[in-house]
Amino acid sequence: MADGDFLFPTIGANGVLQPGEPLSHDMVQKWIDKGVAGAGIPGTFSMHCYHQGGVQYRFMYAPVGQQWTLAHV
Repeated sequence: MADGDFLFPTIGANGVLQPGEPLSHDMVQKWIDKGVAGAGIPGTFSMHCYHQGGVQYRFMYAPVGQQWTLAHV
């Protein structure tokens, strides 16, 4: 990764990562909606649900040894 690359970059239509472009909110929301529907979970969820559930804390701010990996998230 270069200094200007994003951790969650845009993925082009051909499946190639675009590291200099951030992944859009709309794309992430679409993936959440698809995953929730596929799992048969009723209700509407947003990225905010993950923040409130502590995922952002566990990935970014938890003390060393208590952090979750990106794969876990």
